[in-house]
Amino acid sequence: METESGAEEGSENRGRKPDGATGRPAGRFLIRDLCLRDASFIAANMRDQDLREIACLWKEWDTRALAACALQTAVPGMVWSLWYDGQPAAAYGFSRASAFDPDHWQAWAFGTDRFRRCVPAITRHLLDIRQIVERDCRRLQVITLENHDIAHGWIEALGATREGRLRAYGRGGEDFYVYAWVRGDKRP
Repeated sequence: METESGAEEGSENRGRKPDGATGRPAGRFLIRDLCLRDASFIAANMRDQDLREIACLWKEWDTRALAACALQTAVPGMVWSLWYDGQPAAAYGFSRASAFDPDHWQAWAFGTDRFRRCVPAITRHLLDIRQIVERDCRRLQVITLENHDIAHGWIEALGATREGRLRAYGRGGEDFYVYAWVRGDKRP
């Protein structure tokens, strides 16, 4: 799926790639299905805030492994890259949070130093696919580093509830918060 952020996207086009779509003019956004190349580029050029949050969870940090993991654990069709100014700038999507429960998902995102510019486009896309998520996912959770710069406000603005603190969740003793949306809960 490729879509231009902010463009009208009719339901008849949802899930199909426009013929010849290869990129976007400067200063604009393009959402694509996440591929290993884009995920690897974004991981290798990750902004400091995301690197601190993600790398502390790995025994041996490797950007290539993160890119592969993002794709291997993905809910089918539910991972994307956002291109800004002709370059991959953010990766985001949903992974299975449980090997035995396909209706329990984990939301995640990471990006380059251009990530802040991508947040509005990602938010619009997530709101556009909200009905799909609500239909197919019983519980959606996000785990985020206690002092992550923009994550908490953004996640709460999207309607998640902070459920608690995960003490010493990171390998260096870092604390994380867990947020969740649960089917049937009232959301803004």
